[in-house]
Amino acid sequence: MTISKSTSPVEIVDLHEHLAALRQALDRGERPPAGALLGLPPLDNDVWVDIAGAAAVAGVAPKTITGWLSRGQPKRLPFPAPIRILYRLYWPLSAIESWRQNYTGQQDTNDHASDPGARSAS
Repeated sequence: MTISKSTSPVEIVDLHEHLAALRQALDRGERPPAGALLGLPPLDNDVWVDIAGAAAVAGVAPKTITGWLSRGQPKRLPFPAPIRILYRLYWPLSAIESWRQNYTGQQDTNDHASDPGARSAS
């Protein structure tokens, strides 16, 4: 028997509440940001990326990201949890950029620690 793991922690947004909020904003003459039309909460000074955008920024294939999410990986620095809206995954761009910087920074540090040439240069 195979037990499927979800991509938790995933934030769930209630469709009816979101629809009501969008309709109220439109009735007031407000123009919601594009992310809101996709069901995404507003972000201050940031934008949303989907799995393709996250993969491009992280420098890995989309299947790698979904695999990491299902297994809570990479172990040394798990990939940021997404928000799931209508079966699609979204992240704030800054969260992916920060993860990549920290992940590649750790990787570079680990690579130099195991590189004999790096030790002799110091």
